[in-house]
Amino acid sequence: MTISNAYEDARMAGAYSRLEFAGTYYLAYRDLPAIFRDHVVGTRAIDFGCGSGRSTRFLTRLGFRATGVDISGEMIKLAREKDPGGDYRLIDDDGLGLFEEGAYDLIQSLFTFDNVPTRERKVALFAAMARLLAPAGRVISLVSSPELYVHEWASLSTRPFPENKTAKPGDTVRTIIIDIEDRGPIADL
Repeated sequence: MTISNAYEDARMAGAYSRLEFAGTYYLAYRDLPAIFRDHVVGTRAIDFGCGSGRSTRFLTRLGFRATGVDISGEMIKLAREKDPGGDYRLIDDDGLGLFEEGAYDLIQSLFTFDNVPTRERKVALFAAMARLLAPAGRVISLVSSPELYVHEWASLSTRPFPENKTAKPGDTVRTIIIDIEDRGPIADL
């Protein structure tokens, strides 16, 4: 099963890249600094699914030496434009194999796994991440809960998609980010 990568579309990627930490996104990021402070030792980090680099720059502001990685060429292009001094890398499905094993203190993945289509692929990606971690390293992964796709939020709307209410695990669900000018739907699983 595959779903299209909405962020490979230049218009959607550009709109998403201008989104900051308002509304729902503020709530998602709000507690991360304390979690990192309490559970992460060291500063080498990978931002898995970095998109346009917002979350990588977030890590950098917190003192991490962060490398952002993503499968969307459009998003990596925008990340490099916004942060020419940052380390952003386009990877393919096997791209984590290019990184040094046991070298990272943190791998952050924020909402990336909402777009990974199968349980087997998710398990394989987490196993690849685990190989990159230093002995005390941590993976911090945020994913959406099913409630995201059946309610209205400060930054997200599901009103046009009543079929979300009957979706089962693995089904495609849709939402619209209302904090950006491109109101095209985003498909998640």
